[in-house]
Amino acid sequence: MSGFRWQRNCRLIASFILLVVVVPVGTAAGADESSVRPIKVLGARRLPKQEIAAMRTPLGIPNDYKPWLTRFDGDKLLMVAFSFGGVPSNELPKGEPYLERAVFWRSADGGNNWGAREEHLDVHGREFALNRLSDGTLLMPCHFLGNDAANKAGHTYSKLFRSTDDGKTWSETRIGPEGFPDKAQTATDWTVFETPDPEATGKTIALFGVSMQEGGKQAPSTVALWRSRDSGKIWDKTLKPDTTGWVDVDGFFSQSTTYRAKSGKLLHVVRVDATGPHWRVPDLKSAGKEAGDQADRMMLWTSTDNGASWRRHGQYGTFGAGGEMYPRFLRLADGRLLLTFTVRSSSTDGHALGLRAIISHDDGETWDFQTDRLVIDDENVGASGGGFGNTVQNADGSLVSCYSYRGRDNKTHIEAVRWTLPRTKSGNGK
Repeated sequence: MSGFRWQRNCRLIASFILLVVVVPVGTAAGADESSVRPIKVLGARRLPKQEIAAMRTPLGIPNDYKPWLTRFDGDKLLMVAFSFGGVPSNELPKGEPYLERAVFWRSADGGNNWGAREEHLDVHGREFALNRLSDGTLLMPCHFLGNDAANKAGHTYSKLFRSTDDGKTWSETRIGPEGFPDKAQTATDWTVFETPDPEATGKTIALFGVSMQEGGKQAPSTVALWRSRDSGKIWDKTLKPDTTGWVDVDGFFSQSTTYRAKSGKLLHVVRVDATGPHWRVPDLKSAGKEAGDQADRMMLWTSTDNGASWRRHGQYGTFGAGGEMYPRFLRLADGRLLLTFTVRSSSTDGHALGLRAIISHDDGETWDFQTDRLVIDDENVGASGGGFGNTVQNADGSLVSCYSYRGRDNKTHIEAVRWTLPRTKSGNGK
C-alpha cells in the first residue's frame, strides 16, 4: 500500500555519516524455471506474438519493497528500494522500533550480475525514486511516515535526497514545513525533469513538482514547481503552476511522474483517488469494484509552457484502467516511448497483479493499453505487493526492469529482469 494512505488511517536526520550494512546475496540468476520466465505479449499488433525471453535475478531479503532503477555511463546500474524493522533482517520482534530506510544494489554490467545488498541506515523514508540529471547528479525523492522511529515531527512529510558521488553519500532536504499549513503531509513528483535554460545556451534547468495531501481548499495554493540551475543545490520555489480543474484528495504532484517529449511538451500522469471527483468517468475500464487506494487510476495532464500551466488530456484525462498506477516513462534509443506501469488491483488483462508496459510510437501523443501489452511480471500472490518499478535501457539496447511481488510466504520480494524489446513489424523499431 502507499505510505500516504497508510498514514490516513512521512525529521531531518542530524548526521549524514554513511552507515552501510552489507548483506550478501546471489548475483546472477540461475537457469531455473522462475529465473527464465518469459514476458508475455498481449494483443500483439506491431510486436511479434511470441513471448520475449527474459532473465530474472532475485535480490535482497524478504520484505524489501518497491524498487527503482537508474543507469550511469558504461551500463552501470543502481537500484534502490526500502526496508523496515530490525537490522539486517526485516522481521520485527516485539518492541523493535519501526524504521524504514533505503537499500541499494549495483550492477557493473547492465544487470547481468548484481553486487551485495547495501543498507543505508542514514537514508530514512520509503518509495524512493532515482533521477539522474544530465551532469550525473542523483536526486531521490521519498516520503517519510509519521510513525517511523526516525521521524521527530510526528506526521508524514516528503524529502529529497541528493548525491554527487553515484549514490555513495547523500544529503537531504525536507519538503516543508515552510510554505505549507501546520503539519501538512507534503508530497512530491517521483521524477525530476530538465528543460533548456533560456538564459544560458547549453545549460538546463531542473524542475521538481511538490504539493500536499488532503489539503482541501488549501491544497491548490501549495502546488509548486521548484526550479534549480545548479542541479538541486539551491531551489527557486516561486513558480505556482496553473492546475485549474484539479480537485482531489491527493496532491497534483504526488505519486506522479512527468516526462518531457522531444517537442518540449510535458506529459504528467497523476494518481487519482477512487473516492475523489475525477475517478468515475464514462470511458473508464475496470474489472472490479476494489475499495481504497487499490482502485485508484491514472490521469494524464499536459503542459506546453514548461509547466507554468496544465490541462487534462481530453475530457477526462483517462489513462489506462481502474487499478492501474505507478507510471514511468522511458524514451528508447530507437525513438519509441515505453510506459512501465503497475496493475495494482482489478486486473483487466487476465493476469495476476504486477508490472506491465505499453509503447507509444509518436512520443506520447497516443497510447493503446490493449494492444502490444507486455506482462513483465505477474507473479504476485494476493491483493497487493506487485509491481511499482521502472525500466532502463543499456547501450546495447537491452532493457532492465525491476519490481516487487508478494510471494506465497505473504512477504514482498524484489527481482530485476533483463530483456530486449523486439522490433516492430514496420522494421526500424517504430
